[in-house]
Amino acid sequence: MAENNYNDILKGMRVRYSVAVFLLFGVMLCGILFSAFHIQFAEGEAWTKWKEQQVRDSVEVAPTRGNIYADNGALMAATVPNYALYMDMRAYQNKDNYQHPEKLAQARQQYRDTLSKYIKPLSEQLAAKLGDRTAVEYEAHIMKGFERGSREYLLSKTRVSYFDLQEIKSYPFFEKGRNRSGLYEKKYLERKKVFGSLASRTIGEIYPDVKKGGRSGLELYYDSLLCGKPGLSSRQKVAGSYINVITVEPENGWDLHTTINLNIQDIVESSLRQMMIKTDAESGCAILMETATGRIKAISNLGRLSEGRFAEIQNYACGDHSEPGSTFKTIAMMAALEDGLLQPNTPVDVGNGLTTMYGRAMRDHNYGKGGYGLIDAKKSIWYSSNIGISKLVDEAYGGRSGAAKFVDRIYSFGFAEDLKLEIPGAAKATIPHPKDPNRYWSATDLPWMSHGYVTMIPPIYTLAYYNAIANDGCYLRPYFVDKIAREDEVYKSFKPQVVKQKICSDKTLRDIRLMLDSVVLKGTATAVKSDVVSISGKTGTAVLEYGGGNRGHQVSFCGYFPSHQPKYTCIVVIRRPRIGYPSGGTMAGGVVRQIAEQVYAQELDLDLRDMPKDSLDVLPALKVGLKKSTEYSLKSLRLPADITAPESDDIVVATEDSLGWTFDMRDEIGGKTPRVIGMGLRDALYVLEKAGFQVSVQGSGKVYRQSIAAGQAYRRGQQISIQLR
Repeated sequence: MAENNYNDILKGMRVRYSVAVFLLFGVMLCGILFSAFHIQFAEGEAWTKWKEQQVRDSVEVAPTRGNIYADNGALMAATVPNYALYMDMRAYQNKDNYQHPEKLAQARQQYRDTLSKYIKPLSEQLAAKLGDRTAVEYEAHIMKGFERGSREYLLSKTRVSYFDLQEIKSYPFFEKGRNRSGLYEKKYLERKKVFGSLASRTIGEIYPDVKKGGRSGLELYYDSLLCGKPGLSSRQKVAGSYINVITVEPENGWDLHTTINLNIQDIVESSLRQMMIKTDAESGCAILMETATGRIKAISNLGRLSEGRFAEIQNYACGDHSEPGSTFKTIAMMAALEDGLLQPNTPVDVGNGLTTMYGRAMRDHNYGKGGYGLIDAKKSIWYSSNIGISKLVDEAYGGRSGAAKFVDRIYSFGFAEDLKLEIPGAAKATIPHPKDPNRYWSATDLPWMSHGYVTMIPPIYTLAYYNAIANDGCYLRPYFVDKIAREDEVYKSFKPQVVKQKICSDKTLRDIRLMLDSVVLKGTATAVKSDVVSISGKTGTAVLEYGGGNRGHQVSFCGYFPSHQPKYTCIVVIRRPRIGYPSGGTMAGGVVRQIAEQVYAQELDLDLRDMPKDSLDVLPALKVGLKKSTEYSLKSLRLPADITAPESDDIVVATEDSLGWTFDMRDEIGGKTPRVIGMGLRDALYVLEKAGFQVSVQGSGKVYRQSIAAGQAYRRGQQISIQLR
């Protein structure tokens, strides 16, 4: 009985406990549901606003613009960050003293006292580092900003790298941090050309605002691939602080791997610059193309800034639309030979070098020396006789219908076709047709066209055509980019593109090549003849006359080397030389010869270890220069060298001992004029332009004199001249 009562009591307790638990959880569930309903409908708008305050609108994340590389993978152009330096001259002002004039005045005086204590050593270090002001000028500049009370006072117009910024932050006063010193920075992105002026106009420019992309050259042509695709990020507040959260990853730009060879580019630009300085010319360009492929290995465009100073102002090689002069005679002769209207030995009388054609005077370059008299067709090319080629072409194609046949034949060569160059703004060859209803065709047009007037031909078009002559008649499109890639992924590769498989018959081609051989061996380009490598080509001289009678000359030479197995085709054009007799052979041809000899010598495969010791004495001395360049020279010559130190790519002096060559650092003084004595032109320009100098050059060889002594203070943008021998 007692046991039954106990079980009943226990059962009742369990029931009451279960009911209590059920009611408790029921109440809690109702509370949760009520709260959720209340938040969702009653307080929904308020909570939505709070959430929006914690997450800021998405902002664009800029991708990294693709790099541009040389043919060996060396970096030519890249986007790098730099920093503008500012000072908040009211850094002492904060929320504690803003509303209290006495505290604010006290804080200002304390800031001034601290600044005054450190301003002298601070200014000295800024002057040494940035070089745009003296220490005294920096003192005055900083105090001027303090008196103004500017919160955004530009400390220097010179922008600095990340590493320079960290160094500057450690200077006296600045080391106290932004809140106490007021120093802060603004980040900018800059497109940096690693090798300065080398192929600068071809690489091109981008706008100061990197987001706007390319402005010229390859930077513009391939802008849509180089620029990449932006991503998105949002600013979210976590634990009281805002952090960036990437929501869409940016897609970095594709890299361009160009056809440019830096060593050849250096040879081409240095050779052209030396002749530009020697002749004090207005402008000039030089292009070297690989004959079998059409790959542009080097391209240089120099415009005159002042006496002895030249820079890549515009792309003359691709954009200059001018009358080519006598280099066009080769094309005129080829047309007549191909049509069977004359032979290389067809006679022509050029008399004393003066004649009249259709009422207009014509002369040869030697008219003052009695002319060439009776010659034949091939010699009109050798001697570049205006009268000879004009008479031959006029007799072969006389009349409007004949002139139309002449121009049609030139069109059949593919010479007037658009080469579709990768340089925005590049000009096209313009060869007017007698049947063009929009242009009046004069009787003088045919004879003057035959020796390089009437037509408008950019230098790179002339180069491409002469390359076809060197390439057994195969006419190739010049190109500047080998591939577009990103890390191991290739977007597109480029191969030689044929414009016309065969420009003329083999017989015509042989006749023309024999003529171009003789131009150098016994014609107007004997100055181009080299004992190192055989060169063939044609000189050109055109008279320029702008409005107001501003006469001048354009001299050129276009050819290829070696003559019988051409590897490279080259053109040099020099406009308005002011010093010396204007000559396509000695001026433009002289540059081609220097380029050909240096390129040919560079590509000789010599193993100096197998040469007698005495023969090594004739080797040129190794120049002071960048470690990478010096190392490359020694490796190319297979000379033993300790290339393990120094590790950085600084300026080194290579010295020889019984074990081989070793590298020693050349000590440079930070913030002072670097020493470039003993360097070649390329390394000297690199070092001086990197330091911020404007450089003028005289002579060739190694630097033996610099106008500002090493170790002296200087200002960025200051001019320095160097002399080489």
